[in-house]
Amino acid sequence: MIEKRIHLTENLLKGVSYRVKIEDVDESTAIRQFIRLGVMWYVVELYKAGKITLGEAAELSGVSLRRMLDILAEHGVKGNVKMDQQIKALNYAKK
Repeated sequence: MIEKRIHLTENLLKGVSYRVKIEDVDESTAIRQFIRLGVMWYVVELYKAGKITLGEAAELSGVSLRRMLDILAEHGVKGNVKMDQQIKALNYAKK
């Protein structure tokens, strides 16, 4: 694990402190979980805008393709794979 130093605003620290108190997790864990949620939101938005592929979304999120599809569905995001991409994938799978 890589260690980084960050500065938190009062608002962010309030959210972290609240989660520490309510969910009985340590401060470092709460901060990591919030960052992970932020990264996940960012990836979903990038995918929704068509700026990244499903594979890139999964890689950036650190999850499998199947889990990424589930996450996107949970956020109401439909696939952005175009028909020609699907045909290429099917042809590749046949080989």
